[in-house]
Amino acid sequence: MRYGTSRPVPGLDVSLALAALVVAVAALVRGATGFGFAIIAAPLLAFVWPPLLATSIVLLLDMVATAMLIGSGALKHLRRSDAVTICSSALVGVVIGVLVVKNLPEGSARLWLDITVLVSAVAALLKLRARALSHWTVGALVGLLLGAMIGAFAIGGTLLMAWLIATDREPKEMRALLTLVFGLTDTFAVALRVALGIFPLEALTTAGVLAPVMILGILLGSLAFHRISAEVWRRSVAVLLILIAGLSLLHTLLTV
Repeated sequence: MRYGTSRPVPGLDVSLALAALVVAVAALVRGATGFGFAIIAAPLLAFVWPPLLATSIVLLLDMVATAMLIGSGALKHLRRSDAVTICSSALVGVVIGVLVVKNLPEGSARLWLDITVLVSAVAALLKLRARALSHWTVGALVGLLLGAMIGAFAIGGTLLMAWLIATDREPKEMRALLTLVFGLTDTFAVALRVALGIFPLEALTTAGVLAPVMILGILLGSLAFHRISAEVWRRSVAVLLILIAGLSLLHTLLTV
C-alpha cells in the first residue's frame, strides 16, 4: 500500500459527503454484527484520501464504535479464555503489522486473507465444524494474523469472525470478544503510528466531523442485533463474510 500525501483533505464537499455515506453503512454493519466497519470503510475511504490518512480515520472511528459498545454492556458476555489468547497474540501482531507487514504488497496479504475468510464462511454457512479449530493454538494464530492486518492495513476482523463462527460461539460472546479486540488493537495501532511519527493530524479533525454519522449507525445496528435470533444472525454474518471476502478477492485478483 502507498502511503502518499498527494491528495488534500477535502472540506465540506461532495467527497466528505460520500465519506459520510460510507461511514454510515459501515457503522450500521459494525453495530449489527460486531465487525465489518474497517473492511468496508478502509478501501472506500482510500479513494477519497491518501491510504495512511484513510486508515488512520478508520482506526479512530472504530475506537468510537468500541467505546459505544462497551458502554452498552457488550463485554458482559466475554469469554475470558478467548480474550486472553486472542488479545495477547493480536497485540504482538499489531507490532509486526506496523513495522513489517506495512512494507509488503497489500495485494498478497489481502489475497490470502480473502481466501481464508471465504473458505471459513462457506464452511460456517454449511454448518461444517472442525474440533481442532477450537484449540488455543489456532486462536493464537488467528489473533496474530488479525493484529498484523490491523496494524498494517486497518482490516482483519473478518478472519476473527470467521473463526468464531466456525467454532460455534454464541453471538453475544462473539460480539463481546470483537469489541475488546478491536478496542485494544485499534488503540495500540494508533499509538504506534504516533510514536513512529506517521500519524496524520488531519485524521483527528476529519474523524471528528464523521463521528456523529458513526454514532447513529452504531445505534441503529445495535437495535437490529438485539431483535434477531441467534441462528438468523449466524447465517446472516456468514453470508456477509462470503460477500465481503468474495468481492475483495475479485478486486484483488483483477488488480494484482
